[in-house]
Amino acid sequence: MAEKTSALHAIYVIDGVQEEYTPAQLLDAVTEPEGRHPLAAPAEARAVDETLDPVCRVPALDSECIDAYLEAVCAAQKQVPASAADAYTRVRVAAALIDTLWRTGRFRLGDLRLDASWRWNEAPVGARAAFYDSVRAAADYVDALGVKFSGYRYTRTTGPSELVLRTRIARDADEEDYTFVSEPFRSEHPALGTRRSCPATLAPDPQSWVIYIPFDTSEFRLGGSLFAQILDVGGGSCPQITDADYFLDCHEVVRELVEDGILLSGATVGEGGLLRTVRQMAGGQDLTVDVSDVMRAYQEQDVLRVLFAEVPGVVIQIQDADFDYLDAELLLQDVAFFPLGHPVPGTGAIRVKASAKSGIQTILESLMQNAEGED
Repeated sequence: MAEKTSALHAIYVIDGVQEEYTPAQLLDAVTEPEGRHPLAAPAEARAVDETLDPVCRVPALDSECIDAYLEAVCAAQKQVPASAADAYTRVRVAAALIDTLWRTGRFRLGDLRLDASWRWNEAPVGARAAFYDSVRAAADYVDALGVKFSGYRYTRTTGPSELVLRTRIARDADEEDYTFVSEPFRSEHPALGTRRSCPATLAPDPQSWVIYIPFDTSEFRLGGSLFAQILDVGGGSCPQITDADYFLDCHEVVRELVEDGILLSGATVGEGGLLRTVRQMAGGQDLTVDVSDVMRAYQEQDVLRVLFAEVPGVVIQIQDADFDYLDAELLLQDVAFFPLGHPVPGTGAIRVKASAKSGIQTILESLMQNAEGED
């Protein structure tokens, strides 16, 4: 209890500047009353630390080594990047909320509550500052999404630091009076089941579409990612996961697709990035993942960023007959989506196809090359 109280109610001095609020005060502002940790007496403990600068070493990356990178990412377990604890936390929060999409029940995003548990190793330099950054990022992002915490706790550990999040329905969902729902992203009598509403592995349908939907408008960056971790580099800047309004639209429309029963399979894109999710979904299906549309839409030249940056999102599979319906639904919500390809029976092999050039640009370059070769 002393450890918990000290970490949550301590006054933090980071890089010589005293923070205005304690972690508990930040979290209490977005936590249901039953889960708050108010302080009965003034706190005396101080946590003095300094932030770690992000590592910007960038080794020579080879897009021909995608298979080797993928194997390493799939085998690794994410560690909290001390210099990017805020980005790590936003990905955790987003992924926890996206994971509910695959569960049975009837609910909207505003019906959900998060139970948060920080298990933190305070020993390394920068660890206390990273904890504070994580708490601040969690409180800000949850508040922007219109969600709340049902409760939170802190445990000191000597092992790796981590943030564990679980979702549940809001306590007031048990109330009988739902004659008027004032919040736009809440529903009457919501329920969240424990079973999956659709499989997590691709169905054996060669005519079906595998589709990627990013849940944020951030650019693809490798900073703080599992990919950067396995290469022992910081990767530079992190994705700026801050577009809460877009996340709300994405969550709403994908939940409607799930409830309409048109998804053959679905999975969350979070830690490890897009390609890791596709690999985990493959099962016994082969898939050529074409991310050319993604690269052109974001004007991204580096395929590794698209494949391994940790921008929250989903990969879904639909029947060919439902493609026009999905197109209309996502267009109505102004949500971008990117077809990746069609699964075919095989051994689970994943291949990548990528080009940042448009089809017209490719044709023009081909014509120019042919023209130069004429006498």
